[in-house]
Amino acid sequence: MPTTYPTSLTTVPDNRWDAEKFADRGIERPAEGRPVAVADFVLTAESAEQAELRLLSYIDNDYEDDLRGATATAAEEAAPGRWRVTLRVPGEF
Repeated sequence: MPTTYPTSLTTVPDNRWDAEKFADRGIERPAEGRPVAVADFVLTAESAEQAELRLLSYIDNDYEDDLRGATATAAEEAAPGRWRVTLRVPGEF
């Protein structure tokens, strides 16, 4: 189940949980509603829920993006302890 911003964000450590953006999937333009920017990240976490929260915390801390309504969904472990997380950010693009 995706985690939606805003939520209780965690403090971001100096290593940023080794977060890396590995795919920019572009802008989805639904028939109704706002366009959505979609990107995939990978980061270190112990569970899908922790990975989602960490990604939202990382983006909120390091970027000036407006995350209102953003969701983070951890689909699968990319490697043991490393989660692939899809970030979806609605906006005007």
